[in-house]
Amino acid sequence: MNEIRREELYAVIRQAAKIPAHVLINDSSRFVQDLGVDSLDLVGVLLSIQDNYDFELTDDEIGAIACVGDVLSLMTQRGLKLSAA
Repeated sequence: MNEIRREELYAVIRQAAKIPAHVLINDSSRFVQDLGVDSLDLVGVLLSIQDNYDFELTDDEIGAIACVGDVLSLMTQRGLKLSAA
């Protein structure tokens, strides 16, 4: 998959972290503070994202991720395109 649709990414995050539907997810959502994702769940979320979009993150990159926008930024740096839709 070479294209990222924000809503699909948000759905992957929501499912992997079991985030309730009433919790808003956007690019500025912080995993721990806003979404209530603990460090163990964050590893699972990032693994799900990597599996769904077929790319890998380094340990240093994983350690620097604080919000959804950080993940999107890393994905686009890997050549994945952000869909306008």
